[in-house]
Amino acid sequence: MDGSLERCVESLEENENDVRDEARRALLNICHNLLRSPNDDKSRELRLDNDIVVEKLLPAIGALECLFHIGYIEDGERIFLPRNVSLSRLQSLSKLLSAMPENRSVKAENRFVQPENRFVRPESRPRNIEESSTEQEKLFNGISEYFHSIMHYEDPNLQRKARSIIPITQLEIAAMTKMRELQKSFKLNDATKDASSQFETELIAKDLFLVELLHWFKHKCFKWVNSPLCLICSAECVFESVVPSSDPRCSRLELHRCEKCNIVVEFPRYSHPEPLLTLRRGRCGEWANVFTLMCRSLGYDARFVWDKTDHVWTEVYSPSNNRWIHLDPCENVIDKPLMYEKGWQKKFTYIIAFSKDEVQDVTWRYTRDQEAVMKRRKICTEDSLMQLLQSLNEKRQNSVDYSRARREYVIKRNLLELADMLYIPNSQNQDSDETYEGRTSGSLAWRLARGEITQVNKEKNYIWDISKYGQTFELRYNIVKDVYYIMKNDGTIFEQRSEWLEGLHTAEGGIFRKVEDDWKMVYLARSPQTERGRIKWIFETKNSELCLETFSLKATSEVFHGATVSWEIEAIFNDNKAIVIPVHNCNNFHTDKVQKAVRLHIIVTLSGGQGQLAWQHAQLFRQSLENAEKSSMIINIQLKNCST
Repeated sequence: MDGSLERCVESLEENENDVRDEARRALLNICHNLLRSPNDDKSRELRLDNDIVVEKLLPAIGALECLFHIGYIEDGERIFLPRNVSLSRLQSLSKLLSAMPENRSVKAENRFVQPENRFVRPESRPRNIEESSTEQEKLFNGISEYFHSIMHYEDPNLQRKARSIIPITQLEIAAMTKMRELQKSFKLNDATKDASSQFETELIAKDLFLVELLHWFKHKCFKWVNSPLCLICSAECVFESVVPSSDPRCSRLELHRCEKCNIVVEFPRYSHPEPLLTLRRGRCGEWANVFTLMCRSLGYDARFVWDKTDHVWTEVYSPSNNRWIHLDPCENVIDKPLMYEKGWQKKFTYIIAFSKDEVQDVTWRYTRDQEAVMKRRKICTEDSLMQLLQSLNEKRQNSVDYSRARREYVIKRNLLELADMLYIPNSQNQDSDETYEGRTSGSLAWRLARGEITQVNKEKNYIWDISKYGQTFELRYNIVKDVYYIMKNDGTIFEQRSEWLEGLHTAEGGIFRKVEDDWKMVYLARSPQTERGRIKWIFETKNSELCLETFSLKATSEVFHGATVSWEIEAIFNDNKAIVIPVHNCNNFHTDKVQKAVRLHIIVTLSGGQGQLAWQHAQLFRQSLENAEKSSMIINIQLKNCST
């Protein structure tokens, strides 16, 4: 019996009883149907918008992982079992699921006696030594392969090719513009800077350049590919199978078929970064591969980070922060290491970082649930993993061309990193109010299947104080840049606040910012499987001498197939009286019914639409990515003295 498959089934026990039992029955039905009719293509296929997937498999931890483990493959809108995959694992899965009793967990006071054929938890079941050894060998071989392949990034010729692609001057100008804005905000005076503060400024400038590089890479350099386009009709193809590649730079060759032209299109999955500098397309593996190379080509200490639960990204060492910074080029996200656990709902096991200097277990930077992670780390002992990493590091750092000074620096840096990854519960609250959204790269069905989209409500509880800017308050939001601007009367920027969530009071229905790189559009939408989404902004006068006089709104939205985007204003007065004012035309709305109000709630509701894509038919602030200077929403509030 496959030990890793057993652990996959065991993960179902992490769910509530009813969720686990529903998933178990659904998986058993899938197994039985396929074993009964192995030649029927329909029994091998499961669409990701199917009710069984949405209602029974997606809510259960480990359910879809079981199918992927026995050979199911995802191709964008469905998962299926290729004909060249043996059914032996499917039979093993069926046996393991059949051995699981339903309603197994019972409160202690009931003293329920478990049946003899109960499904034994991992801590009480003797492990098969041979199976465990095989898994450990695969893990250790994979770590060793990454450790050696990372040296591709040190090839001077490859670095020159990477640098030739990057618009360095353009990104430097953008970074220095942000630096000047920071200096202005902190009232820094270049003329009075000493040498140490000038050096610190240079370090911060390097960090700002990295932000610009990440944004450029996501939006202008690399392209995400779920399935390649047909060479004849340009329609997106459907995944068919995987075959070995004769090119040593290519890990495998995916074959995708056009359903219209019936031709097969090859999609090589390159593990070597050189061909990717020309192709500039792929999934997370290709993205992180090239981005890490580019960081190295620019002189950053960068490393490739591999997560065993199937994702990769980059880390860059920031001298100004004295720590490693997390960067995900697929998501254009920087320094949010808990994004995967909190936003994508990942169940981590091993996360390993690879650089020219070392290989490091960095799992603990990416989790706040160490106890649960330790329960899942069953492939090898912690001592054996540590010994492997130490041996690889010693081999690299004791090589002939490795300097003693560099070795001492790296060892000291590693010690600081280990201390930084220590987490003491209830003592580190710096991320307690951080917002983590679900995954944005890849097709929606692909993200849903991997459980990497959240559909939770969000509470930022932010309230705009409109009285501290005088008697005119103008707020602009730009969805392309994802920034709020508070404007002065002369049209210049008074203040700004990044990210749409940071200016909200509440958001319901899993509202998220959707970027369509193919259509070059961006908008806010509600999550799938939700009937409606709702956003609320709150504005109030904290200066008791001021109250509202007029309110104006200009905003953009698009609706399709009967969907609606509706606005309303709730005005609240000093005597707690409240009135609701409907907004019939958000493109150009003005009202004086808010006179003498002291608080406004601006509420937008997204609802309606047709079919499985109904969530996408109500689009708030829909705007072209190429129209980066246009304001998506403008709110103007005039105030007056309450005594007049």
